[in-house]
Amino acid sequence: MAEETIAGHPAITPGTGRETLPLLWDAETVGKRLVQAFATLDRLPRVRGPREPGGHWPRTLTEWADRLAQAELEESERRARDQVLNRTVIRPSGVEIQRMEAALEWLRELRDEDSGMALVTTLWALRSARGRSIKKLCEEKQWAPHTFFRKRAKALETVARTLNGRGVPVF
Repeated sequence: MAEETIAGHPAITPGTGRETLPLLWDAETVGKRLVQAFATLDRLPRVRGPREPGGHWPRTLTEWADRLAQAELEESERRARDQVLNRTVIRPSGVEIQRMEAALEWLRELRDEDSGMALVTTLWALRSARGRSIKKLCEEKQWAPHTFFRKRAKALETVARTLNGRGVPVF
């Protein structure tokens, strides 16, 4: 069956909704797996123990002044707050956790080779998994976007080449 572009995803098999895996690792697949790894990491249960500082008082009713302040929030920030308050987290499966650990290991190995590429790729994958702006990341770190994307592309290619050299099956 030929691959077609469906909703901007070139590797989706028509009619099934399932992803067609390439025979060898490529930069795009490595990038997807890194983003999925951070999304999986965010879905893991939090460590039990003492609460973080602050927020130990019992919840109280929201006063009118607080509601007015909340009304002045930007729409995107308001939606993000609502999602956090009303979100049910589906815990990752064992397979997803294994894949996450493998992908995070790729970043550790990349750090040993070139820490700059590893930093750029890690921050890109983390921000992408959380739906944050890459442009804003470049502004915060005072990085030129062209250099950022060049380093990220080189890092993803390096990881793909390493995985193909080891014969690691694509997942």
